[in-house]
Amino acid sequence: MTQEELEKWFNEDESVSTDQVNEGELKFLPVPPKKDILHSINILSINQLSMKNGWVFLEQCYKNLDPVPRTEVVYSYKSMRNLNVSYKRNIESAVINGQSVQLIDISKKAELCIKAEVRIFYKNPDGTFSLVNGPFHRKFLDGYYPYHVTLKINYPSSRLKLIKIKPEPQPGFDISKLMNVIIIDSYFEGKLNTEIVFKPSL
Repeated sequence: MTQEELEKWFNEDESVSTDQVNEGELKFLPVPPKKDILHSINILSINQLSMKNGWVFLEQCYKNLDPVPRTEVVYSYKSMRNLNVSYKRNIESAVINGQSVQLIDISKKAELCIKAEVRIFYKNPDGTFSLVNGPFHRKFLDGYYPYHVTLKINYPSSRLKLIKIKPEPQPGFDISKLMNVIIIDSYFEGKLNTEIVFKPSL
């Protein structure tokens, strides 16, 4: 799950004409854009305690940020704690203020990484569990621009068994499944929400 106001990263994008801008409908991009675009890399770690309290550990990095004098990242999680900046590059200042990060003097090729805990792991009435993430979007004014999102989900396969992932795998939304790890890599326009459903292992 990323911030509702991700558009605050961008003052303009001169390389994309307004008649090419997506107006919100999710559209996967089977062929990645030729130019560098905003890339959000998210590592979510589920542990045994997450099954009881819903909290998971989040490590999130942004790459290819656009240069602007001042902006902020605003997180809209209902429950978030221990937010801190773990790394910054080509950013003069990054200061935590509640559930936001205030950035000053962002240069070209800037990167920002944060760590936090977020409560996004829910127990369903049928006994399954859902990891719910999103919406991911890159918005400027009324349009949505290409966005690259990578999700790596670490989970205890001895306690949880993967049932399904929404959306389903397709060109532009690639899924890799390894022991204890799920990796999703997606290029898209519009708004992307994901849900990963597990059931307790016997």
